[in-house]
Amino acid sequence: MTDERIGLEITTRATLLDCLHRDGSRLDPAALSGLTDEGWTALIEMATRHGVAPLLYRRLKAPPLARCVPDDARERLRGLYLNTAACNVRLYEELRLLLLALRAAGIPVIVLKGAYLAEQVYRNIALRPMCDIDLLVPASRAREAWGVMKELGGGYRLIYPATETLIPSFGKDFVCQKPSGFAPVEVHWTIRITGLSDEKDCMDDEELWQNARAVHIAEIDTATLSVEDFLLHLCLHASYQHEFDCRLRVLCDIAVFIERFEPEINWSVLCARASHYRWRKGVYLILYLASFRTGAAVPAEVLTALEPTDLSAEMIEQAERRLFDAGTETMGMASNMVGFFKSGRLGDRARVLWRRLFISREEMAYIYPIPPGSWVLYGYYLVRVRDLIRHHGAAAWDLLRGDRKLAETVRRRAALREWLFKSDAQ
Repeated sequence: MTDERIGLEITTRATLLDCLHRDGSRLDPAALSGLTDEGWTALIEMATRHGVAPLLYRRLKAPPLARCVPDDARERLRGLYLNTAACNVRLYEELRLLLLALRAAGIPVIVLKGAYLAEQVYRNIALRPMCDIDLLVPASRAREAWGVMKELGGGYRLIYPATETLIPSFGKDFVCQKPSGFAPVEVHWTIRITGLSDEKDCMDDEELWQNARAVHIAEIDTATLSVEDFLLHLCLHASYQHEFDCRLRVLCDIAVFIERFEPEINWSVLCARASHYRWRKGVYLILYLASFRTGAAVPAEVLTALEPTDLSAEMIEQAERRLFDAGTETMGMASNMVGFFKSGRLGDRARVLWRRLFISREEMAYIYPIPPGSWVLYGYYLVRVRDLIRHHGAAAWDLLRGDRKLAETVRRRAALREWLFKSDAQ
């Protein structure tokens, strides 16, 4: 990347963050007036990639900023805003039918993440793009929920697990989708934090249902998580689940959520749960970035209480870098692949490769449509080798050839991951 491109990238990031900050006075109209056509294109493309183009449109159409925006840039942003609205209208209609069908079957449902945020927190479904529908049902009713959806008009087909007999005995959710481009639906029966390996790796299911609160979404009376559980879920999903490869939109979600529920949030409860379940590192880091970059009203004493003892400026920098670079090929590299190239010794690399190739029979049945007890499953390990080469072969080859930039990306991600999942001394 040339010095000119690097300069444009830095300027665009700073401008976008000022546009997204809850303090509107941070955005200088003169900075917008000085943007070139290339600058506007870069700003809109970055906002689109991070899922915040509608928020950028809302901010820039308000006076006195509106007069600083060229007509073509305004129209492009307006188009993205209207497209989000149209897509979400379709998604909420699908959600309404799902909620009605599950309610008719007597299956309790908790609406998670975007579908709740867009309507009840942003209070304008055009402001929050969504790519799927996330629901939580009791584990004891998960198989029944799939049966209801399978019979629902439109023809849902199961994507994961590939073998429906694994519901809910393995994994944390099932993913299904209608044909014709409908958004996928993820039905969870637990909120598991991938990467944590002990009894603290998931939110307490019984506690989630006990604390759930009634809401009205998609014209249906349903439920969502308590205020503290919802905020924790946003933090855990961004930090531990995606290791900060989740785009700037998550910072806006957290900032708007806190602004909406600031009088109701029991920060003592949130801090106590984060400490008890050893989630302090991830929760602190994403709340710190939301506060620092988008003006989320996180109390200073909360950040002080959650701050890990081994926090370093490098970890903050790496987390922020992953947020900004989210969605790129290098950021999406599988964690096992990162572990492979991080391991210097041949024996360590061989163990990582073995674990990645020869996953458990249940994991194989989750990915491929073969029952875990079938001998045919062994043949699918060859299919798995092919799929891994297809998905990660190019990046792996670049690393083996000594691509320094990619190698540094792997090193940084490995360092962040190692720090994040290492217990913090309390």
